[in-house]
Amino acid sequence: MRRDPLAAVVAPPEPAESLDLHALHVGRDELCRPATMPVLYASTLLAGEPGAGKSSAIWSYLLAMAPGIRAGLVQVWAIDAKGGMELSMGQPLFRRAAFGEGAEGAAWQADIADLLDEAVQVMQRRQAVLRGVSRKHVPTTAEPLIVVLIDELAAITSYITDNALKKRINAALSLLLSQGRAPGVSVIAATQDPRKEVVQMRDLFTHRIAFRTAEADTGDLILGDGARARGALTAAIPTSTPGVAYLVADGEPEPVRFRFFFMVDADIRRLVERVRRPRLVVSSEEPYRPGDAA
Repeated sequence: MRRDPLAAVVAPPEPAESLDLHALHVGRDELCRPATMPVLYASTLLAGEPGAGKSSAIWSYLLAMAPGIRAGLVQVWAIDAKGGMELSMGQPLFRRAAFGEGAEGAAWQADIADLLDEAVQVMQRRQAVLRGVSRKHVPTTAEPLIVVLIDELAAITSYITDNALKKRINAALSLLLSQGRAPGVSVIAATQDPRKEVVQMRDLFTHRIAFRTAEADTGDLILGDGARARGALTAAIPTSTPGVAYLVADGEPEPVRFRFFFMVDADIRRLVERVRRPRLVVSSEEPYRPGDAA
C-alpha cells in the first residue's frame, strides 16, 4: 500500500432500515470494504489501551443494531462500570441498564450481578424450551436476541472488592459466554486490561478485537498466540487513529485490520431519536431471517 486507507475518520452512516445480525456494518476495512461483525451466535471482546477507540466500537455496534432495537428483535442490557459516563447518553436504547448512578458501596455492584444473573435465567429458560426441538434460538419480537453490553469488563471481574459479588459476576459471565450463544444471549465486552488474571474468561469469546496497545506482545494476549507474527501490529497503531483495530474470529486465525465508525455526541443523540420514533409493527409469529427489514 502507498498510503494508509484507514488514516481518515470513518463517518457513521444513517441507521440502516434492514438488519442482518450475522453481519452488522460497523466500519471499513483496509481494502475500503464495509467491515461487518456478527452479534447473533457470537460473543465479542474489545480490548486496548485508554483512548484507542473502544467507545467507537460500542457505538458502532449500537448504530448497526438500531433497526433491531427499534423493531423489538434486539434487546440491549447495558452495564457501565464507570458510573454511566460512556453509555448513559444511549439509555433509551437499553431494555435494562446498570450504571451505578447514586449507588454507594456495593449497591451498584449488586445491580450488575442481578442483571447478569437474570440474563443467565433467560438463557436457561430458552435452553429448556429448545431442548430436543432446535439447536439454535431464532430471535422474534416475543423472544428477541439479548445483547449484554459491558463497558469496563475488568472493573466487574477483578477490581470489585466484595468477593461474593465478584464470584457471582464471574460465574454468570462464564455461563453466558460458554452457553449463551445458541439460546440467543450474546455478550459484547470492552476492557483496558486483557490479562488472564483480570479477565479469566477471555478465551471464551468467539471474536476478539485488539485496538492500540502499549506493548507489542499485548496483541497476542488479546488475539491469541502468534497474532503479532501474522500481522496484528497493535503497538504500531498510531494514536491519531482511534478506532483502528485488528480482528481475529473463531476459526479464522488471520487478523483483519479495520476501523470502526467515529461517533460524536450529536451522532448518538440522532441515533437515540431515531430509535425513539414509533416502532414499526413486526409480527412475533414471524421468525427473524437475516436481511429482514425492521
